[in-house]
Amino acid sequence: MQVAMGEVGANTRESPCILFLVLMVSLLVVEKGGSIPIPTTADGPQKPVTVRFDPSLRKGSDDLPMDNPKLAKRVPSIFPEQISLALSTHDSMWVSWITGDAQMGPIVKPLDPSSVGSEVRYGTESGKYKFVQTGAASVYSQIYPYEGLLNYTSGIIHHVRLQGISSNTKYYYKCGDSSLSAMSEEHVFITPPLSSPHSYPHRIAVIGDLGLTSNSSTTIDHVVKNDPSLILMVGDLSYANQYITTGGKGASCFQCTFPNAPIRETYQPRWDGWGRYMHMKE
Repeated sequence: MQVAMGEVGANTRESPCILFLVLMVSLLVVEKGGSIPIPTTADGPQKPVTVRFDPSLRKGSDDLPMDNPKLAKRVPSIFPEQISLALSTHDSMWVSWITGDAQMGPIVKPLDPSSVGSEVRYGTESGKYKFVQTGAASVYSQIYPYEGLLNYTSGIIHHVRLQGISSNTKYYYKCGDSSLSAMSEEHVFITPPLSSPHSYPHRIAVIGDLGLTSNSSTTIDHVVKNDPSLILMVGDLSYANQYITTGGKGASCFQCTFPNAPIRETYQPRWDGWGRYMHMKE
């Protein structure tokens, strides 16, 4: 599974959804074969290479609309979606996903996190899951104290930590709730080597400002082409802040552009769209 980012400028969300992506730096393990050998740090030191910036990208890129098929939900509500990985320690990995449907409107009713289990089945052979770990689930709600702004309550957010995993090993896994026959399809990740002076990820991508625009795919394709072992994601992901207020265009100085706005609102469904978009890229 691979996740990547990179775009230009905007705002970040401050809610706890996809916590590992926003409130703390995440290292996501990826697996992708490249057709052309690319030198790594193990082959260095090498002379720095500068690639001319594509001037066509200076114009920026419009946000993907919420009715774009890439942002659509593609599984029944009880099944996992927006599945993500985050490296925790040298021998543990977080698996996170969403079930249920988010709500947005003047009145919203939070879902019950206990209604669906948080379970990951995994192993080192495809279709054979020797290990099982369970975790926790939660929901969050964004309720505005002003009329005219839409409240939001999330789907059920699941987090499971796989502990005791081996280094430099390929794992196959499914997540969901087996008691409800609501497990995901099989996914794969490879753990990094155990760190030492001569053992480490040979290629690390550092990416920020991905956004959710028509340029996002270009960035992701570029990262995949370079076949990194780890991706360090540093924020500015979905550009959800002031999404409705600014008509989807953002504002460099919010108070200057909207002096009478009572609060800096955010359009939380952009994050659900972002999670679905990135899950498509695995």
